[in-house]
Amino acid sequence: MTIVTAILHVDLDNIRARYECFVCHGKEGPVFGAEDVKAFTAVIRNDHRARCIAQQGGHR
Repeated sequence: MTIVTAILHVDLDNIRARYECFVCHGKEGPVFGAEDVKAFTAVIRNDHRARCIAQQGGHR
């Protein structure tokens, strides 16, 4: 069984991205522009886990 704990939304038409955590219900972004989207998507998963208020046993 797969458990989804977060989703990364990337809109390639409008060149923007945002991240939603289903564990802490936090949202990160949105960021706009090709360079910002590229940088955001490269690190957001690990960055969010490092500061997630529900990280104690919540993320896998």
